Amino acid sequence: MLYWLLKPFVFFSLRVFYKVDVKGLNRIPRNKPVILAPNHSNGFVDPVILAMLTPQKVRFFARGDVFKGAFAKWILNQMNVSPMYRMQDGFAELKKNDKSFEECRNLLTANKTILIFPEGLCVQERRLRHLKKGLTRIAFQTLESFNYSKDILVIPVGINYQMATKFRSKVFIDIGKPISMKEYEESYKSDKVKAINDFTKKLEEKILEQVTNINASHNDKLVSNIEEVYTHKWLVDKHLNSSKLMNQGIASSEIVEMVNVLDEKDPKLVASLKSKIYPYIKLLNENNLRDHLLREENINKMNLGTFVLEYIIVYLGVPFYFVGLLLNYPPYFIAEKFAGKKVKKAEFYASFRANLSLIFWTLYLFVQLTAVAIIFKSWLLNLVFILIVSLTGFYVLAFYPVLKKIQGRWKLLRMVRKDRATIEKMVNLRTEVMTELDRAKKKYLSLLEC
Repeated sequence: MLYWLLKPFVFFSLRVFYKVDVKGLNRIPRNKPVILAPNHSNGFVDPVILAMLTPQKVRFFARGDVFKGAFAKWILNQMNVSPMYRMQDGFAELKKNDKSFEECRNLLTANKTILIFPEGLCVQERRLRHLKKGLTRIAFQTLESFNYSKDILVIPVGINYQMATKFRSKVFIDIGKPISMKEYEESYKSDKVKAINDFTKKLEEKILEQVTNINASHNDKLVSNIEEVYTHKWLVDKHLNSSKLMNQGIASSEIVEMVNVLDEKDPKLVASLKSKIYPYIKLLNENNLRDHLLREENINKMNLGTFVLEYIIVYLGVPFYFVGLLLNYPPYFIAEKFAGKKVKKAEFYASFRANLSLIFWTLYLFVQLTAVAIIFKSWLLNLVFILIVSLTGFYVLAFYPVLKKIQGRWKLLRMVRKDRATIEKMVNLRTEVMTELDRAKKKYLSLLEC
């Protein structure tokens, strides 16, 4: 019951915290035994964001050490979460997994959807860890208990965050084609160990197809910088809409693959890229500017007419923006400060902050509604106030990036007048970076053709 009550609130909370786009949602069938197998880099957000998107109820499994205490066990069970213990939890705890495995088999027998993280741990990195065999064993044991009379579908899922801890960051969810367990029936009957190993390997390969997987950690910063500078041009060259969220996810995957290939085939070119792009991004950050401001097409748009239009937008839009901030932002500000102090592991920052923001926002709204009711003594005004809070909240989310772009352009214009030398240095560095990225892309594409 609590699962369905909380789902719309969690949906709202995560949609506010992240910009989410999903591909392949229609690949998750209903009324069939389904195991969702995603990568795991962002604590409780990963299972919740998938449960939020799927129409059917999803049972998911969390690390066993969070189930300490009767209340924690009750609330997590109400939210459709079951424990899955790890080796580091101790042998006595590990034995409790027998009950969890049995629960998985019962749910799959009843044609339910479950979610298991095959990596077996959560690490906030843009790469997939080698899979454990627990998911595969559960799937085969359940298939065997069916006497192979019906299939179990294992669906690889990639949950790709650009910056998992950042408010309003982008999340691209890529749901792959279901893998049929029935296809491994004969293999499992003849050699169980080999079948388990083969399926685990295949599942890892399929999840890798959905994940932006940076092979080497020393390239994490490089990929992030290339995405900042080159995503727009990458998509324009492919004649794709660069403002569409899923297209940006496609570009990220391809940029990551380019860096992976070049790091293996031409490390000197990767080193050259780093030597050019790092100083450029550092200079941008020092001056609180973004790369998109220095694109040639954006610079050409900066004229008196544009300035006047932007002034009007700011003049008319900022009053509503500040009203929206006043009615909605304080809970998010408090949650951000609280999470920054209390959460030590990056993997749990977003889930803690997002949920805390929702709780504080609800309490803040209740306080405001109480004040309106006491002052005006009107249910109608309370309903109108709720509508105002909601509309101005969404207005803030939409207007903020517009305001940031306008502020960035105005800052750039001021720097052109007062510090032209720095701007010229940025433009020259950017030209060098774009030339080097074009060269890297050309080399990458030629290697693909070989």
